[in-house]
Amino acid sequence: MVTDEEENFDNHPRTPFTQEELQEAWKKYYFKLQELGEKNIASILIAGAPTLKANFSVIVTLPNNLMKSQLDKGKPKLLRFLREKLNNYGIQITIEVNEVVEKKFAYTPQEKYEKLKEKNPLLEKLKNTFGLDI
Repeated sequence: MVTDEEENFDNHPRTPFTQEELQEAWKKYYFKLQELGEKNIASILIAGAPTLKANFSVIVTLPNNLMKSQLDKGKPKLLRFLREKLNNYGIQITIEVNEVVEKKFAYTPQEKYEKLKEKNPLLEKLKNTFGLDI
């Protein structure tokens, strides 16, 4: 059996595509995974948005190594889907880990409050005016 990594795609189409088309195909794959019940990989796709670079290189940045290893397992199917959907067999996916990205996820009530306060500084005044707690 030949895998996508071993198969030679030199004679396959390499149709140019935009960042928006990439994101649209990414979303379609997310919904396909949801339908198949593969919610774990689907949630990882949402955690890391794809970024189109030169030569059809796609970079995905995730907040931790566990998510990276999970996406690595699903990468051949994702790659096949994107290549077919975008009609470009030159697409390569690189998964990077940036633990600073994890800051965007708020878990505790205090973290959620701090995140909301970043978006709207007047929240602090509202909290203090009415003597609210978190």
